[in-house]
Amino acid sequence: MARQPIDQALQKRHPISRQAIWQAIRSKPEGFFYTDLERATRINRATIRSYVEALRAGGYVDAEPAAKFAPVLFRLVRDVGHEAPRLRPDGAPVTQGASREQMWRTMKIALQFTAADLAVQASVPGSVVSDVDAKDYCKRLAAAGYLAVISKGRAAGRNGTVPSVYRFVRSRDTGPLPPMVQRLKSVFDPNLNQVVWQEEPRA
Repeated sequence: MARQPIDQALQKRHPISRQAIWQAIRSKPEGFFYTDLERATRINRATIRSYVEALRAGGYVDAEPAAKFAPVLFRLVRDVGHEAPRLRPDGAPVTQGASREQMWRTMKIALQFTAADLAVQASVPGSVVSDVDAKDYCKRLAAAGYLAVISKGRAAGRNGTVPSVYRFVRSRDTGPLPPMVQRLKSVFDPNLNQVVWQEEPRA
């Protein structure tokens, strides 16, 4: 069965619900109830409960003892910053897609870079970015307008090739979530919840 494109799959759920819940939690340092998060985010209780339980399992939030049938008060005990932790239900970190997140953060800091530079700078222990992945991601984001090509790569005779040099386009900083490259040769931006680039079909 063909894999469903990311943008179509995400139409059935809010792509940044986890981020909205995390921001609401960070705004309640004194503690929060599920109802607080529902009012702040307008996200359904089941989705909120699932993410809060993952945060609790991962040691990010703790629960105050409550009387029988009383609502549980939660507190944030491990604030790791703006970006919502990506967790499995058991609280373990989600590693799939981590390299794209690392590259997205790094390219917004670097002044200009080649794909090889980006791969080195974005790699962290336990999550190494390959040159091939960095090259493909840079190519797709340049086509979608997130990167400007400072100098285009070219053949250099016996010396091999000169790589393309890129610069991040500041006006295209749409948010913390990395644009996704889909199998159908398009780029989906979860911050905007839309496909921002589609390769033209060949005649």
